Amino acid sequence: MNTKGAGDNMVTDEMIMNRIYVLRGQKVMIDTDLASLYKIETGRLRTLAEKNASHFPGDFMFVLRPEDYSSLKQQDSSVKRAAIVRRMPAAFTEQGLAMLSGLVKSERAVVVNIRIIRIFTMIRQLLPDYPELTRIMDQFKSTLICHK
Repeated sequence: MNTKGAGDNMVTDEMIMNRIYVLRGQKVMIDTDLASLYKIETGRLRTLAEKNASHFPGDFMFVLRPEDYSSLKQQDSSVKRAAIVRRMPAAFTEQGLAMLSGLVKSERAVVVNIRIIRIFTMIRQLLPDYPELTRIMDQFKSTLICHK
């Protein structure tokens, strides 16, 4: 398992991989998870994205719909199961994460963004080589979700 940084800035591959979800057929990361990784308030992250809305077209970032949120909860049991969500989270695609990396400026953000980019690159390199494995993993995931 790779780590980068020291002490408070340590980021592991696992910390990031556990926060990558598939929503609307795309691999995404959620704003609350990103804020946690960056060690900033979720509101600050959302404000940065809102102030730079032109940087985030729909294929870079989208606000979750109720069905997206349900899918997110199925993929990760630690997602809040609150009946009422004050504000739906935003999902950032790989391209949106790259755009976000230029907006969140801290030493921690640099470390996190490097790890995220490397992990998304690794995923892209692995999955196209094994389309049958991808299909089997999707079937397995569907079976697990159906049996919860």
